Amino acid sequence: MQLPPAPSHEEIVTKFNLEILKSPADLVVRNGDLALTKSGDLMLNDEHYSAIRRFVSAWRFNAPMLKSLFDLTMAVSLRSKDLKRNLDQVVDHRRDPNQKPFPSGSTAFSRRLALNEEITANMLGSESCAGAILLNLTGFLQALKDDLNATRLDWESTAPLIHGHSVGVIFVAASNYFRHWDEWRKTSPPTTRQATSMDVLNAVLDSAGLKQRNHRLMGVDGICTKILEVLSDDDFEKLSERVFAFANGLKPGP
Repeated sequence: MQLPPAPSHEEIVTKFNLEILKSPADLVVRNGDLALTKSGDLMLNDEHYSAIRRFVSAWRFNAPMLKSLFDLTMAVSLRSKDLKRNLDQVVDHRRDPNQKPFPSGSTAFSRRLALNEEITANMLGSESCAGAILLNLTGFLQALKDDLNATRLDWESTAPLIHGHSVGVIFVAASNYFRHWDEWRKTSPPTTRQATSMDVLNAVLDSAGLKQRNHRLMGVDGICTKILEVLSDDDFEKLSERVFAFANGLKPGP
């Protein structure tokens, strides 16, 4: 497999209308020496310019793999949905409530078992890919937040908002779930930090019509995949637009 070439810096700047990066870059001298960014790179123009430029570099070199992972996530998720429909058709009790689930000599039981196995493999596969995407983008955005010294208020309120939550907040909550799902499952009642992330995810899932049975996120399978679907509308370009709209809207802090 060969990845497509990474988009150029100029392509990204034009595509997402990053006005700040349309100005020429120049080194910065402070106190008689070349200024450096927090990460030790040569500062260009100022902290804001350098931070957005660094974010663009992280995005563009990872974009080919992120797009490949995204396409795989959506394809496997779609396959899982098809399999679930097939499973429903193996035995449809709505047609005849007196029908035995697995008639004698029937292959229905074997078929149902095989479908459940494949559904589980597809669901977990899509979760792994979706989680990788969410973790990477969370890292890029949190690095930008730190480079900008952006305030917590700005991080939480910068558009676009989905059910009242910013893209950055949603990414962090979903990444927390992906990293700590087993801990969350075993902790009752949830800790304050866990409950904060759960509230965000429940709100986003609810906005997509995915009602939760309870506070603990046990009502929906494939949570990371579902969150990615809501953030992207099943389209990598839409996901990219929302990520850059949020990144471009963050303001430098004090």
